[in-house]
Amino acid sequence: MLNFFSKKTNFIDLWSGTPEIHCHILPGIDDGAKDKDTSLHLINTYKSLGCPKIIATPHTMHGIYDNTPQSIEKAYHQITPSISGIELSYSSEYMLDDNFDTLLNKEQVIPLHKNYLLFELSYFQPPANLMEQVFKMGTLGYIPVLAHPERYSYYYRSIDIYKEFKSRGCLLQLNALSLTNHYGGECQNIAMKLLKDGLYDFIGLDTHHENHLLKIQNIKINKAYSNHLQKVCDNTISTFI
Repeated sequence: MLNFFSKKTNFIDLWSGTPEIHCHILPGIDDGAKDKDTSLHLINTYKSLGCPKIIATPHTMHGIYDNTPQSIEKAYHQITPSISGIELSYSSEYMLDDNFDTLLNKEQVIPLHKNYLLFELSYFQPPANLMEQVFKMGTLGYIPVLAHPERYSYYYRSIDIYKEFKSRGCLLQLNALSLTNHYGGECQNIAMKLLKDGLYDFIGLDTHHENHLLKIQNIKINKAYSNHLQKVCDNTISTFI
């Protein structure tokens, strides 16, 4: 039970029951879990935190993590025989790079669920054809979901870009650790503003290793933001379960 007199709420109390839609827990396939044992440990930790469903989203990044539907499925099947008490499926987090068009054209992308497609941007600069790619995803029947928009520092002085994404049919996914200074104070400030302004649609933990899940358990949310965060969690639940 939440402490009525506390000015802060435990993040886990709000998030428990929410599906995880962005994480790197498949073994040996990107910069997340390195082996099967690590994968299973992370999945069991999710289960202990009240997570009912995980959608694993390894990176697909040309020249770095050249994952395919086949390589992702293979990693998934390495661990499924050992999993119980939690639902596991797979997708990918697609970098909007020079190969993304090819993947779209060849139908070599795996949606998160139904037609929701998770993508990310470079942390150095956005692609020149960013909005054209967002439009193309829509014309092909996908609903684009931008991973952790609060982490792209080149947008910090262009706050209206987030509203433009939304106006073009792109949904926004919050990284839970962005609610702390884990990625830096500016990132936290942007995350809190987007949360307060109701611009986030979904939430993910973006877990790569155990330390991320340990930090997640220590997040405290100011009650002024609790209702906003609860709405994001509820929308994630209603969309992905």
